[in-house]
Amino acid sequence: MREARAATGKLSMAFIQWQPHTVPAAWSKGIEEVLKPQEVIDYRLLDGQNKVEVQVSLMDTLINEGASVIFLQPIDSVALAPSIAKAKRAGIAVITLNIDATEAHAAHVEMNHYFGAMEIARVMGEKMGGKGEVAILNAPPGIIIRDQRTNGFVEGMKKHHPNVKIVADQVADWSRKKAQDVLSTILAAKPRLGGVYGVNDSMALGAVDVAKSKGLLGKMAIFGNDGEKDALESIEKGELTGTQYTDVYQQGRFAASAATVLASGGVPATAFKRQSKLLMPYVIATRDNVARIQPSQRW
Repeated sequence: MREARAATGKLSMAFIQWQPHTVPAAWSKGIEEVLKPQEVIDYRLLDGQNKVEVQVSLMDTLINEGASVIFLQPIDSVALAPSIAKAKRAGIAVITLNIDATEAHAAHVEMNHYFGAMEIARVMGEKMGGKGEVAILNAPPGIIIRDQRTNGFVEGMKKHHPNVKIVADQVADWSRKKAQDVLSTILAAKPRLGGVYGVNDSMALGAVDVAKSKGLLGKMAIFGNDGEKDALESIEKGELTGTQYTDVYQQGRFAASAATVLASGGVPATAFKRQSKLLMPYVIATRDNVARIQPSQRW
Protein backbone atom coordinates (compact mmCIF):
# COMPACT_ATOMS: atom_id res chain seq x y z
CA MET A 1 0.00 0.00 0.00
CA ARG A 2 3.01 2.31 0.39
CA GLU A 3 3.57 2.00 -3.37
CA ALA A 4 -0.09 2.77 -4.03
CA ARG A 5 0.12 5.80 -1.78
CA ALA A 6 3.15 7.07 -3.65
CA ALA A 7 1.41 6.52 -6.99
CA THR A 8 -1.66 8.53 -5.99
CA GLY A 9 0.41 11.21 -4.29
CA LYS A 10 -1.85 11.05 -1.24
CA LEU A 11 -1.04 10.41 2.39
CA SER A 12 -3.17 8.03 4.42
CA MET A 13 -4.39 8.92 7.93
CA ALA A 14 -6.97 7.26 10.17
CA PHE A 15 -8.47 7.71 13.62
CA ILE A 16 -9.17 4.58 15.68
CA GLN A 17 -11.79 5.61 18.21
CA TRP A 18 -12.71 3.68 21.35
CA GLN A 19 -16.32 3.32 20.21
CA PRO A 20 -18.89 5.70 18.66
CA HIS A 21 -19.63 8.58 21.07
CA THR A 22 -20.16 12.34 20.90
CA VAL A 23 -16.56 13.08 21.94
CA PRO A 24 -14.65 11.05 19.29
CA ALA A 25 -17.24 12.10 16.71
CA ALA A 26 -16.38 15.74 17.44
CA TRP A 27 -12.66 15.00 17.40
CA SER A 28 -13.06 13.36 14.00
CA LYS A 29 -15.00 16.32 12.63
CA GLY A 30 -12.23 18.67 13.78
CA ILE A 31 -9.57 16.39 12.29
CA GLU A 32 -11.39 16.26 8.97
CA GLU A 33 -11.85 20.05 8.87
CA VAL A 34 -8.07 20.43 8.82
CA LEU A 35 -7.16 17.45 6.64
CA LYS A 36 -9.72 17.89 3.87
CA PRO A 37 -8.47 21.25 2.56
CA GLN A 38 -4.94 19.82 2.22
CA GLU A 39 -6.20 17.85 -0.82
CA VAL A 40 -3.41 15.29 -0.42
CA ILE A 41 -4.70 13.24 2.51
CA ASP A 42 -7.10 10.32 2.63
CA TYR A 43 -8.74 10.14 6.07
CA ARG A 44 -10.88 7.46 7.73
CA LEU A 45 -12.67 7.10 11.09
CA LEU A 46 -12.51 3.52 12.40
CA ASP A 47 -14.50 1.89 15.21
CA GLY A 48 -12.59 0.10 17.96
CA GLN A 49 -15.87 -1.45 19.20
CA ASN A 50 -14.72 -1.02 22.83
CA LYS A 51 -12.44 -4.05 22.37
CA VAL A 52 -8.66 -4.05 22.74
CA GLU A 53 -8.29 -6.83 20.20
CA VAL A 54 -10.21 -4.83 17.60
CA GLN A 55 -8.01 -1.77 18.11
CA VAL A 56 -4.89 -3.94 17.87
CA SER A 57 -6.18 -5.49 14.64
CA LEU A 58 -6.97 -2.08 13.16
CA MET A 59 -3.50 -0.85 14.11
CA ASP A 60 -1.97 -3.85 12.29
CA THR A 61 -4.07 -3.15 9.21
CA LEU A 62 -3.07 0.52 9.08
CA ILE A 63 0.60 -0.35 9.61
CA ASN A 64 0.48 -2.90 6.78
CA GLU A 65 -1.25 -0.37 4.53
CA GLY A 66 1.50 2.16 5.15
CA ALA A 67 -0.48 4.87 6.90
CA SER A 68 1.38 8.14 7.46
CA VAL A 69 -0.30 9.02 10.76
CA ILE A 70 -2.59 7.11 13.12
CA PHE A 71 -4.81 9.00 15.55
CA LEU A 72 -5.67 6.76 18.49
CA GLN A 73 -8.01 6.84 21.48
CA PRO A 74 -6.58 3.77 23.24
CA ILE A 75 -8.94 1.56 25.22
CA ASP A 76 -6.04 0.32 27.31
CA SER A 77 -2.86 2.39 27.71
CA VAL A 78 -0.72 -0.72 28.29
CA ALA A 79 -2.32 -3.17 25.86
CA LEU A 80 -1.94 -0.80 22.88
CA ALA A 81 1.71 -0.02 23.65
CA PRO A 82 3.14 -2.88 21.50
CA SER A 83 1.05 -1.72 18.55
CA ILE A 84 2.32 1.83 18.95
CA ALA A 85 5.91 0.53 19.10
CA LYS A 86 5.26 -1.47 15.93
CA ALA A 87 3.93 1.64 14.18
CA LYS A 88 7.00 3.61 15.21
CA ARG A 89 9.30 0.93 13.79
CA ALA A 90 7.38 1.25 10.52
CA GLY A 91 7.96 5.02 10.52
CA ILE A 92 4.33 5.89 11.35
CA ALA A 93 3.56 8.77 13.70
CA VAL A 94 0.92 7.98 16.34
CA ILE A 95 -1.05 10.80 17.99
CA THR A 96 -3.22 9.89 20.96
CA LEU A 97 -6.32 11.78 22.04
CA ASN A 98 -7.28 12.16 25.72
CA ILE A 99 -5.97 8.76 26.85
CA ASP A 100 -2.20 8.41 26.76
CA ALA A 101 -0.24 5.18 26.27
CA THR A 102 2.74 3.75 28.10
CA GLU A 103 4.75 3.60 24.87
CA ALA A 104 6.10 7.04 23.92
CA HIS A 105 4.86 8.31 20.55
CA ALA A 106 4.72 11.44 18.42
CA ALA A 107 2.17 13.47 20.38
CA HIS A 108 -0.64 13.39 22.92
CA VAL A 109 -3.47 15.96 22.88
CA GLU A 110 -5.80 15.92 25.86
CA MET A 111 -8.40 17.82 27.81
CA ASN A 112 -6.95 19.47 30.90
CA HIS A 113 -8.19 16.76 33.23
CA TYR A 114 -6.20 17.49 36.39
CA PHE A 115 -6.00 21.27 36.52
CA GLY A 116 -9.51 21.64 35.13
CA ALA A 117 -10.82 19.44 37.93
CA MET A 118 -8.99 21.62 40.45
CA GLU A 119 -10.81 24.62 39.04
CA ILE A 120 -14.15 22.77 39.18
CA ALA A 121 -13.51 22.23 42.90
CA ARG A 122 -12.78 25.90 43.42
CA VAL A 123 -15.94 27.07 41.68
CA MET A 124 -18.13 24.36 43.24
CA GLY A 125 -16.88 25.24 46.72
CA GLU A 126 -17.78 28.87 46.10
CA LYS A 127 -21.29 27.87 45.07
CA MET A 128 -21.55 25.87 48.33
CA GLY A 129 -20.41 28.76 50.47
CA GLY A 130 -17.12 27.07 51.29
CA LYS A 131 -18.57 24.28 53.43
CA GLY A 132 -20.67 21.13 53.27
CA GLU A 133 -20.52 17.56 52.01
CA VAL A 134 -19.76 16.40 48.46
CA ALA A 135 -20.08 13.08 46.66
CA ILE A 136 -18.09 11.99 43.60
CA LEU A 137 -19.76 9.89 40.89
CA ASN A 138 -16.79 8.19 39.34
CA ALA A 139 -15.58 6.10 36.43
CA PRO A 140 -14.30 2.54 36.88
CA PRO A 141 -10.69 2.22 38.12
CA GLY A 142 -7.84 1.68 35.70
CA ILE A 143 -8.34 4.63 33.36
CA ILE A 144 -5.81 7.42 33.75
CA ILE A 145 -8.25 10.27 33.10
CA ARG A 146 -10.41 8.97 35.95
CA ASP A 147 -7.47 9.41 38.31
CA GLN A 148 -6.59 12.83 36.90
CA ARG A 149 -10.14 14.14 37.20
CA THR A 150 -10.57 12.70 40.68
CA ASN A 151 -7.20 13.69 42.09
CA GLY A 152 -7.47 17.21 40.68
CA PHE A 153 -10.87 17.65 42.29
CA VAL A 154 -9.72 16.29 45.66
CA GLU A 155 -6.60 18.46 45.66
CA GLY A 156 -8.62 21.48 44.55
CA MET A 157 -10.99 21.13 47.48
CA LYS A 158 -8.09 20.75 49.92
CA LYS A 159 -6.46 23.88 48.52
CA HIS A 160 -9.44 26.18 48.06
CA HIS A 161 -12.18 24.90 50.39
CA PRO A 162 -10.84 22.74 53.25
CA ASN A 163 -14.24 22.88 54.99
CA VAL A 164 -15.91 21.03 52.11
CA LYS A 165 -15.74 17.32 52.87
CA ILE A 166 -15.83 14.55 50.27
CA VAL A 167 -18.01 11.94 51.97
CA ALA A 168 -18.56 9.46 49.10
CA ASP A 169 -16.71 8.36 45.97
CA GLN A 170 -18.70 5.71 44.09
CA VAL A 171 -18.34 4.17 40.64
CA ALA A 172 -21.17 4.98 38.25
CA ASP A 173 -19.58 3.60 35.06
CA TRP A 174 -19.73 6.87 33.04
CA SER A 175 -23.51 6.20 32.84
CA ARG A 176 -26.45 8.55 33.45
CA LYS A 177 -28.72 5.69 34.54
CA LYS A 178 -26.13 4.13 36.84
CA ALA A 179 -25.45 7.56 38.36
CA GLN A 180 -29.13 7.89 39.24
CA ASP A 181 -29.05 4.62 41.16
CA VAL A 182 -25.72 5.33 42.86
CA LEU A 183 -26.66 8.85 43.97
CA SER A 184 -30.02 7.68 45.32
CA THR A 185 -28.16 5.19 47.52
CA ILE A 186 -25.66 7.84 48.66
CA LEU A 187 -28.46 10.26 49.57
CA ALA A 188 -30.12 7.64 51.73
CA ALA A 189 -26.97 7.62 53.89
CA LYS A 190 -26.02 11.29 53.42
CA PRO A 191 -29.26 13.30 53.18
CA ARG A 192 -27.47 16.61 53.84
CA LEU A 193 -25.32 16.31 50.73
CA GLY A 194 -24.55 19.75 49.35
CA GLY A 195 -22.69 18.92 46.16
CA VAL A 196 -22.13 16.25 43.52
CA TYR A 197 -19.21 15.99 41.11
CA GLY A 198 -19.74 13.75 38.10
CA VAL A 199 -16.41 12.84 36.52
CA ASN A 200 -18.20 13.13 33.19
CA ASP A 201 -21.33 14.98 32.10
CA SER A 202 -23.49 11.87 31.74
CA MET A 203 -23.06 11.05 35.42
CA ALA A 204 -23.61 14.67 36.41
CA LEU A 205 -26.86 14.74 34.42
CA GLY A 206 -27.91 11.56 36.24
CA ALA A 207 -27.42 13.51 39.46
CA VAL A 208 -29.61 16.28 38.05
CA ASP A 209 -32.35 13.72 37.38
CA VAL A 210 -32.23 12.56 41.01
CA ALA A 211 -32.20 16.11 42.35
CA LYS A 212 -35.28 16.93 40.27
CA SER A 213 -37.16 13.84 41.43
CA LYS A 214 -36.39 14.51 45.11
CA GLY A 215 -37.03 18.25 45.08
CA LEU A 216 -33.35 19.03 45.64
CA LEU A 217 -32.71 21.01 42.47
CA GLY A 218 -31.09 24.28 43.45
CA LYS A 219 -30.18 22.92 46.88
CA MET A 220 -27.14 21.01 45.62
CA ALA A 221 -24.24 22.20 43.48
CA ILE A 222 -23.88 19.65 40.67
CA PHE A 223 -20.88 19.75 38.34
CA GLY A 224 -19.87 17.62 35.40
CA ASN A 225 -16.78 17.43 33.20
CA ASP A 226 -16.40 17.53 29.37
CA GLY A 227 -18.86 20.22 28.28
CA GLU A 228 -21.26 18.20 26.11
CA LYS A 229 -24.16 20.00 24.43
CA ASP A 230 -26.72 18.38 26.75
CA ALA A 231 -24.80 19.59 29.80
CA LEU A 232 -24.61 23.16 28.48
CA GLU A 233 -28.36 23.15 27.81
CA SER A 234 -29.00 21.86 31.33
CA ILE A 235 -26.92 24.73 32.74
CA GLU A 236 -28.96 27.21 30.70
CA LYS A 237 -32.15 25.74 32.19
CA GLY A 238 -30.81 26.29 35.70
CA GLU A 239 -30.45 22.56 36.43
CA LEU A 240 -26.79 21.51 36.19
CA THR A 241 -24.63 24.00 38.09
CA GLY A 242 -21.60 23.77 35.87
CA THR A 243 -19.09 21.71 33.90
CA GLN A 244 -15.59 21.95 32.52
CA TYR A 245 -16.07 22.76 28.83
CA THR A 246 -13.46 21.89 26.22
CA ASP A 247 -13.88 22.63 22.53
CA VAL A 248 -13.24 19.11 21.28
CA TYR A 249 -13.64 20.15 17.65
CA GLN A 250 -10.60 22.33 18.29
CA GLN A 251 -8.86 19.42 20.00
CA GLY A 252 -9.25 17.42 16.80
CA ARG A 253 -8.01 20.38 14.74
CA PHE A 254 -4.90 20.71 16.89
CA ALA A 255 -4.15 16.99 16.51
CA ALA A 256 -4.68 17.16 12.75
CA SER A 257 -2.48 20.24 12.42
CA ALA A 258 0.37 18.42 14.16
CA ALA A 259 -0.20 15.37 11.95
CA THR A 260 -0.14 17.43 8.76
CA VAL A 261 3.10 19.15 9.69
CA LEU A 262 4.74 15.83 10.63
CA ALA A 263 3.60 13.98 7.50
CA SER A 264 4.23 16.74 4.97
CA GLY A 265 7.63 17.50 6.49
CA GLY A 266 8.70 13.88 6.39
CA VAL A 267 9.63 13.74 10.08
CA PRO A 268 10.29 10.06 10.90
CA ALA A 269 8.42 8.62 13.87
CA THR A 270 11.70 7.37 15.31
CA ALA A 271 13.14 10.90 15.43
CA PHE A 272 11.34 11.86 18.63
CA LYS A 273 13.48 11.69 21.76
CA ARG A 274 10.56 12.47 24.05
CA GLN A 275 6.80 12.44 23.59
CA SER A 276 5.20 15.83 23.06
CA LYS A 277 2.02 16.76 24.94
CA LEU A 278 -0.62 19.45 24.54
CA LEU A 279 -3.21 20.36 27.19
CA MET A 280 -6.35 21.97 25.80
CA PRO A 281 -7.65 25.32 27.08
CA TYR A 282 -10.93 25.07 29.00
CA VAL A 283 -13.74 27.07 30.58
CA ILE A 284 -15.65 26.26 33.74
CA ALA A 285 -19.10 26.84 32.30
CA THR A 286 -21.84 28.06 34.65
CA ARG A 287 -25.04 29.98 34.09
CA ASP A 288 -23.00 33.20 34.26
CA ASN A 289 -20.93 32.48 31.17
CA VAL A 290 -22.44 29.52 29.28
CA ALA A 291 -24.02 31.80 26.66
CA ARG A 292 -20.55 32.72 25.45
CA ILE A 293 -20.10 29.20 24.07
CA GLN A 294 -21.41 29.56 20.53
CA PRO A 295 -23.63 26.95 18.80
CA SER A 296 -20.79 26.13 16.40
CA GLN A 297 -18.58 25.23 19.41
CA ARG A 298 -21.11 22.84 20.95
CA TRP A 299 -20.80 19.12 20.37
